[in-house]
Amino acid sequence: MTWREQWPGEPGETESEQGNDENSGPFKVALKPSACEASSEIAALREESGEILTYESEREAARKLIDEIDCPGLQFQAAAPNDPAEVDAYLVKLRDPEPSPTERGPPEDGWTFNMRAQQVGALAEALFHAYGWNPPPIVAYAAKNLCIGPEEFRVRVNPAPESVGQFEFSGGDGMWIPDFEFVVHRRTDDHPFGYRGPVLKRYIAEIKHGSTNFERNQRTQMTQLAHEGGQDVDVLIIRVNLEGTPQTYDLTIRSVVNGLQ
Repeated sequence: MTWREQWPGEPGETESEQGNDENSGPFKVALKPSACEASSEIAALREESGEILTYESEREAARKLIDEIDCPGLQFQAAAPNDPAEVDAYLVKLRDPEPSPTERGPPEDGWTFNMRAQQVGALAEALFHAYGWNPPPIVAYAAKNLCIGPEEFRVRVNPAPESVGQFEFSGGDGMWIPDFEFVVHRRTDDHPFGYRGPVLKRYIAEIKHGSTNFERNQRTQMTQLAHEGGQDVDVLIIRVNLEGTPQTYDLTIRSVVNGLQ
């Protein structure tokens, strides 16, 4: 058995709870596989910046890695005192409070599972994946944004837009993979249905559920593209509220040019 397996530290128990002052100096956190498996944001952070991150204090580390990450169950775990990495804490993911497969009853009786952040985000994106053309929220936004009637254009949905930027370990300043590209085509005499009409606008969009925060690399690349992408490009933040589903859903659409919110 290794020292990692023997170490009895409990999730949520850090050195500050053992009497250390959290503001006494830099606070080093190791991003563990369980946290990376549970959160794509943590996984991307580890890929870009490495396994060990340093913060000014434990409070700052908790704000960045737990409070601002949409992944319930992330916690700090006390680091083993003989860890050669000399870190203050591990970021880990707590086990979900669900029964194991062997503890569940017959499937015909019904099973209940916890909804995970990734699943909620996927549901928000599915509202747009359902359309190949003319998703109603984007049609309404484009009509207002471009000051033309919806009968004058058609919106194409691209669910796999190109990535923006490069990973830091490749010499870049971070990568952002947008959720969607919405391309507005004008209807003309040559293209009365608008399928291959002239492009009026390209909306590059990030879909978020509720108040989910942005990753640092997302903020950098979204802001840069919004200001350098040209007049025909606009970067959108679409925040979806699913409380009314399956009957209704609410959302807000904002341009990154007006600030990240």
